Amino acid sequence: MPYLRSNGITLYYEEHGSGEPLLLIMGFTVSSIGWRWNLPAFARMFRTIVFDNRGVGRSDKPDTPYSMAMFAADTLGVLDSLGIAQAHVFGISMGGMIAQEFALRYPQRVKTLILGCTHCGGANAVLSQDPDVLHLVQHVETVDVQQAALIMTKVAVTPWFLQRHLDVLVQLNQLSLQYPTPQHGMVRQMQAIQGHDTYDRLPQITVPTLVVTGKEDGLVPPENSITLARRIPNADLVMLANASHLFNIELPDATAELVTGFIRRQREWL
Repeated sequence: MPYLRSNGITLYYEEHGSGEPLLLIMGFTVSSIGWRWNLPAFARMFRTIVFDNRGVGRSDKPDTPYSMAMFAADTLGVLDSLGIAQAHVFGISMGGMIAQEFALRYPQRVKTLILGCTHCGGANAVLSQDPDVLHLVQHVETVDVQQAALIMTKVAVTPWFLQRHLDVLVQLNQLSLQYPTPQHGMVRQMQAIQGHDTYDRLPQITVPTLVVTGKEDGLVPPENSITLARRIPNADLVMLANASHLFNIELPDATAELVTGFIRRQREWL
């Protein structure tokens, strides 16, 4: 199995396809399996790299404080270990927070930045209004990992998708349970999210940026993407109809088209 050393820990990673590097960063408590429905399309055009963040999947899960700066350093180590000088970087949810921090700390390593269903953190973040999600955020130490997954999933997809494609969510859950997230991994990742705040620094991001969200996102409300697009110079904003937080799984074809089209346009303008 492919592993690499990064920032003092061992991370699990996979590579698919060939071409310009595209690095995909997954979100809270979810391993790289969350990209399963996107890999075929991306691998047709890019050298696509996915990895498990610390705390989940097959990567190390130290029970020590995590931060977005630490996750960004982990991400840097992935590129360094694979000999990649620059990559297109696409982060979703917590992965989008990591991607923001990565672009701010290591701008020379980013060709384009795609931020999916994420927020800037701090006082300017708009939180979910779902009472169960709010309880999870405030009392994460007392919530079981599987219970947390159910709480988030109910607002992370549209009712239509939940009714028509429940099998996809069941498959995601079953695959995730092969390498379950421990309680401390969930808690440490949530602590990193709670410490995340890029609002004042967002204007420092100079790489071409695309901000994407689902219009019906009940986990990270779409207002957060509007804030990101306004604060990041010249950022593009796309709000997908009939999609929620897991837009990449709900609309994999549209996600591939958006990301590849954005990258293609930037390449033509350079």
